[in-house]
Amino acid sequence: MRLQLESLPGLALFACVVRHGSMSSAAKELGLSRSSVSKQLTKFEQHLGARLLQRTTRQLALTELGEEVWREAQAIELALDNVAAITDNYRQHVKGRLKVSCSSSIGRAHLLPLLPEFMQQYPEIDLVLLFEDRMADLAAEQIDLAIRIGHLPDSSLVARKLGELEWQLVASPAYLAKYPAPSTPQALTQHNCLCYRNNTTTMDVWRFMANEDVISIQVSGTLAINDAGALVDAACAGHGVLLIDRVLLRTALASGQLLPLLANYPPAPGLPVYAVYPAREWLPAKTSAMVNFLLQSFAPRLQT
Repeated sequence: MRLQLESLPGLALFACVVRHGSMSSAAKELGLSRSSVSKQLTKFEQHLGARLLQRTTRQLALTELGEEVWREAQAIELALDNVAAITDNYRQHVKGRLKVSCSSSIGRAHLLPLLPEFMQQYPEIDLVLLFEDRMADLAAEQIDLAIRIGHLPDSSLVARKLGELEWQLVASPAYLAKYPAPSTPQALTQHNCLCYRNNTTTMDVWRFMANEDVISIQVSGTLAINDAGALVDAACAGHGVLLIDRVLLRTALASGQLLPLLANYPPAPGLPVYAVYPAREWLPAKTSAMVNFLLQSFAPRLQT
């Protein structure tokens, strides 16, 4: 005979009775009446087709079979205790492998500079970073958290907004020596514009503010790249005009490799940035720690 899952409650009840040495004490721990414990124990014995306990008005005694079943029940109780301990540790202690997916540009510009602080706070975390410009499947790829740019489609994922990218329009002195700087957003249609493009997205509609109005310009150019860092390099080399996250431009602007354009027409607010993770009733402590860290330390970088 093979015990089925429905036998486990009976086995657990039997173990509780033996551990306490009385049905009354076991009933108190289980929150049941003594008669209910007695009935369930009898039902379990009937299922086994053998008696496990000899009952008298004054005491309980294990039968020979009961002794053997008790030994196995103790092993099961220990396993359940271990499972509970592992679960508590998983939910309460910040440790273990944490797998994070992030676009290359956001990862290099915003996340990497913060990692020493995070790793110092949580030294038991083993961090795995996936820098890739694609929409990874968090569940299928066992990814704990992703940092995503743009308006999110409806999904079962939990999303926490970290902020918005702030754009800057730039070109190199070498490019501007050949082509006059645009004086209005509309003039960009006459320029070679460097655009981000991957298999699913082309960012070729640039938006600017004119007082309270938003001006949308469809731009074009002879070079599109799926890596933000490479776009900055291309702009520095004089290949065209670029609109991109201004944090990525710090070094090039400070060194004079790139110059800001259209000061009277600031770019419209950039794309939102989110931390997303699978919806779970009990979020692992490691994921919760990273989300809180990003909200506190990552988000302010988007506005600096």
